[in-house]
Amino acid sequence: MLKNKIILRYLIKENFLSFLIIFVFSCLLFISIDLIELIRRGSSKNIEFGILLKMSILHIPSLFPIILPTVFLLSSMNTYMMLNKNNELSVLRASGFSIWSLIFPALINVMLISAIFILLFNPIFAFMNIKFKNYESIYFKGSSGLYSISQTGLWLRERNQFFEYVINAKHYSSQEKELKEVKIFKFDLSNKFLERIDTENVKMINDKLWVLNNGYRLELNKPPQKFDQMEIEINLDANKIEKNFRPPETISFWELKKYIKNLENSGFSVRKHVIYKNYLYSFPLILLSMVLLGCALSIKKERIKKNIGKIILGIIIGVLFHFFSDLVKTLGQTGNINVFFAVWSPPLILNLFLVSTLIHIEDG
Repeated sequence: MLKNKIILRYLIKENFLSFLIIFVFSCLLFISIDLIELIRRGSSKNIEFGILLKMSILHIPSLFPIILPTVFLLSSMNTYMMLNKNNELSVLRASGFSIWSLIFPALINVMLISAIFILLFNPIFAFMNIKFKNYESIYFKGSSGLYSISQTGLWLRERNQFFEYVINAKHYSSQEKELKEVKIFKFDLSNKFLERIDTENVKMINDKLWVLNNGYRLELNKPPQKFDQMEIEINLDANKIEKNFRPPETISFWELKKYIKNLENSGFSVRKHVIYKNYLYSFPLILLSMVLLGCALSIKKERIKKNIGKIILGIIIGVLFHFFSDLVKTLGQTGNINVFFAVWSPPLILNLFLVSTLIHIEDG
């Protein structure tokens, strides 16, 4: 029993060190690639290098859905290939250790790391995503529009060369392209309050013109003015609001359920956010499938040339799995297939296939 615990700790340590080394290398590689791309995009905009470096670091969490599965695949393959190279796996197998007891340490690592990633680091990464998108809007898109949803309804902010508008709407109708029960606060560019408009509904004609119906206009030091219809120029329309609305990856795991409820109450489609919530729940299964794939390809001792071929094969399978998962997830977001099939079926199918493969390897 004591020997089993010593072996377990040893295998956990070896696998974790492999994960750590490959993870750090992958993050540095992607940050460098991202930084080069940002420098290229910002070459004509005279953006400081420090800001571009900060943006590349802030952007890295959004790449983790690609980075982490690849890291777990390569770290599990590296662990067992190194153990095979030193003949340690052969000795352990001859001592009566099954394949399941040998891959169990890697499974412990993947479950612990995925739990820490979702429960602890996801809120931090969501905040980093928000910061990155804010930087991108300011320095690359030239826009300062912000869109948020809360229990008080939909909040928008839009700024042009003359004024800044802060808009609150209780409900949004995607079919009619209307905002209902709307309050519009108008400021000058020095944040001095100018006027407030309360209206029953707003019809968004295009990305330049809003038509306000049945409301009151309150200006400083003037009595309220009632109106039946009024037009104002705001550079916002329904398509822009929906396109630029807060993406699900910028929302903390702990706030996602509440945000979905608020979004639904305001009239927006929540399917994309529900898909993302289920994706977060299924993420440990995706990482688990990559570990099982790495183990299945590296648990047997092979020559160096065959090992290189298996690494390439593992990466190809991982890329195909990622492509297929994204395709099915996109179909789920459009409503063509249900949420369970869109999110859960790819990792479940791959895990079942890999478990059957390992059973076949174990039985010889």
